[in-house]
Amino acid sequence: MTVDTSLPIVVIGAGPVGLVAAAQLVQRDEKPIVLEAGDAPAANIRDWGHVRLFSPWKYLIDETTAPLLAQSGWIAPDAETLPLGRDLVEKYLEPLATLPEMMPLIRYGMRVERVTRHGLDKLKDSGREKTPFAVLVRDREGRMDRILARAVIDASGSYGSPNP
Repeated sequence: MTVDTSLPIVVIGAGPVGLVAAAQLVQRDEKPIVLEAGDAPAANIRDWGHVRLFSPWKYLIDETTAPLLAQSGWIAPDAETLPLGRDLVEKYLEPLATLPEMMPLIRYGMRVERVTRHGLDKLKDSGREKTPFAVLVRDREGRMDRILARAVIDASGSYGSPNP
């Protein structure tokens, strides 16, 4: 399988999973594109920011992001404390999203409408593994754009679109 390594990796969602995935890609010298539908990191978590999490900080901070953050002067919260949702956003995700290595990679107000294989329909499977992904996005003004990617990480979560 030959993959076009000049194409970016697209990460859908700038919540905990999306930002950590992007940070890990950055540490591997990749330049991902993070697409966030909201106007700030972890937009969905902000809706339930008053709720206390059931996991302490020691399970919430990714071991590969902590050194990146520490280089910027960030001080980790007490490992045993149970944070509120807004604490997770304000004390971890916002500092991560605003690191100089991360900030230019995140595009806010971008809703992903569709992810397909570029130029292929659902029935064609020949050469699928070599064909880039086509990510169709809509910005705040309703303009559509297509981003070609060699891989897509869907970290959009289910809060904004539950599937009962």
